[in-house]
Amino acid sequence: MYPHRAYWNPEMETMPREQLEELQLGRLRDLVDRAYRNSPFYREFYRKAGVGPEDIRSLQDLRHFPFVDKHIAKETYPTGMLMVPISEIREVHGAATTSRKSLPIFATEKDLEDWGERCARILWMAGLRPGDIIQNAFRFGMSTGGFGFHYGAMKAGMISIPASIGSTDRQIDLILDVGTTGVTMMPSYAFYLGMRAQERGIDLAKESSLRVGLFGAEPTGVHMKERLGELLGLTAYGEYGMNECLGPGMACQCLVERGMHAWADHFLVECVNPATGESVPEGGQGELVWTWLTGEAMAVIRFRSHDISRLTWERCACGRTHPRVRRIAGRSDGALSIGGYIVYPSKIEDVVRVFPEFGPFHVVLDSIKGLDCLTIRVEIREGVHVSSRDLASRLRTAVKSYMTFTPVIEVMAPGTLSIEDPNSFRILDFRKGSGRYAEAD
Repeated sequence: MYPHRAYWNPEMETMPREQLEELQLGRLRDLVDRAYRNSPFYREFYRKAGVGPEDIRSLQDLRHFPFVDKHIAKETYPTGMLMVPISEIREVHGAATTSRKSLPIFATEKDLEDWGERCARILWMAGLRPGDIIQNAFRFGMSTGGFGFHYGAMKAGMISIPASIGSTDRQIDLILDVGTTGVTMMPSYAFYLGMRAQERGIDLAKESSLRVGLFGAEPTGVHMKERLGELLGLTAYGEYGMNECLGPGMACQCLVERGMHAWADHFLVECVNPATGESVPEGGQGELVWTWLTGEAMAVIRFRSHDISRLTWERCACGRTHPRVRRIAGRSDGALSIGGYIVYPSKIEDVVRVFPEFGPFHVVLDSIKGLDCLTIRVEIREGVHVSSRDLASRLRTAVKSYMTFTPVIEVMAPGTLSIEDPNSFRILDFRKGSGRYAEAD
């Protein structure tokens, strides 16, 4: 690869659509065959649906195969989607499900190599080159957030700083002292970082070497991107990934910024009516459904993302031929994005209902200095004489244990929340009015 080349992988990134679809078909047939032979879950799943590998004769035939979603995936815990012997696994991450347990996401050496390749393309597409210093402030841990761009930066000859999220003053010092040129992180955290720098009397737009920011795990709206550009002195690009497919590296904006290119040699993405499951016409709004064509360890086939978007194969001015995912307009399952985590309100309800002392409750979402804040306001029932402070502490600990984040707990007097049904709850999201979710293409 050469520093002045426009594409990281020119042959693949500019391959004509007909050839890409031919490649997709071959990889799809191989994937379904491997899943059927090697995964007891998929074999039984497809037998019940009356389909098998022999039914894949064209890409359109995939529509006859059933969807998988988080509800189904949780039933495969822990190894039901695995297609290779455990001895071939080199890394394990986790994806949230609708239960307490995360779904293990397995990766072979080939999966990790492919992951780095996809992320290298994205970093290159955003204008970063060998010698650039990438400060990676996505989470490192069971979440796939930080690892993909770390592998991609090393593959592309760039310098990777695995900073992870937090320690904001140290992050600011690193940007200034090391000469960071690119950052990868959640947009809300980038906003908080920029505001913290201003509090310290530092203008990163003028005093740093930042040029490029790749932002994901939560929506990156038009106003947020503009504000990040002002705060940090960079061009902001939105990127897309799901933990089930090893997270970052699935799709990203190019310099044209008219949608996110989804790497068709690795993923087959469909856009369907969320109510009927039927395909929508190209350019129509629907739910994104993903098939991980090159996954070796895991079989992720027709996985419902519940992200609402549009899909087009219209050729991009950047020269890349891969389909583009337009702005994420919302979700079809009512899930909440909180600080980059997908959280299901039903899981919060499951925890609150463990406590007989509590009645109705509110889930309140707000943004404080750009960072998501979740508060649970819960009514104490009549006749309960336990300390409110003790109840709040116990509920906070339970939520953190069950869902990996720590909420603010407010215990209210009986009748405070004015909800007629004592077993109901409401979600109050005050973040949307800020414009953070009015996304760009």
